[in-house]
Amino acid sequence: MTDSNIAFYTRDGDSYVATGLGKSPWNDKAQMGVGLAGLAIHCLDQVASSGPMNTARLVIDIQGAVPMIPLTPKSRILREGQRIQLVETTLEAEGRAWVRASALRIRSEQTPAVTSPPSRPFPTEKLKTLGPGQVEWMQGILLEGGFDQTGPGARWVRLTAAVVAGEPLKPLEALAMIADFGSGTATLLSPKEWSQANIDITLHITRPPRGEWILIDSNSESAGNGHGVVHSRMGDLDGAIGMSHQTIFVSPR
Repeated sequence: MTDSNIAFYTRDGDSYVATGLGKSPWNDKAQMGVGLAGLAIHCLDQVASSGPMNTARLVIDIQGAVPMIPLTPKSRILREGQRIQLVETTLEAEGRAWVRASALRIRSEQTPAVTSPPSRPFPTEKLKTLGPGQVEWMQGILLEGGFDQTGPGARWVRLTAAVVAGEPLKPLEALAMIADFGSGTATLLSPKEWSQANIDITLHITRPPRGEWILIDSNSESAGNGHGVVHSRMGDLDGAIGMSHQTIFVSPR
């Protein structure tokens, strides 16, 4: 179960203050993408739609190494309609936008379902907690790959902390946060030699996840020109739920 008393942020008026739970693995003075993704979706979700809608696409751009400072959201509707709505949120501090996120929502209507099972089944072996520090806010089952080895990877993840203290974790928040795991699940290059910070997350979603456990099944590639791309299939115990993509900024350690 998620503990809403353990969180990446606390609310302070109109701003959100980082608790220190989500420090970047690449820069201990910056906020990590997992927490920023969750906060961006948390703020987007506060913008109402004109009727029942499904979020079909999420785009999160991290516009620099975000320092451990309070962030204030500013939201606006870019496109308003009965069938399609486009909403944008920026997370701002010190006179600039550090994160820009958008949600494309599509009217909810009964149509034929075309679904598939998750790309990797949930394992039956005993679950393991991945340890303290960077992963104290989650549990996971690593199926393949991982941060310390290069190549494709996959894991099932359950978040045990909330985005904002005292507020329950929502399914789309969890999905966006776990989508950030792609770059550390299918590691592009040796992390001892190369810094590989992801600078964005894009999600195309058929439906929100159901239940706590979410699958991320990832592979990465690069043309050797200073950046890479991570592609991830997302799923839950009931089946596949979408795709996520990340752009990776590559530089020598």
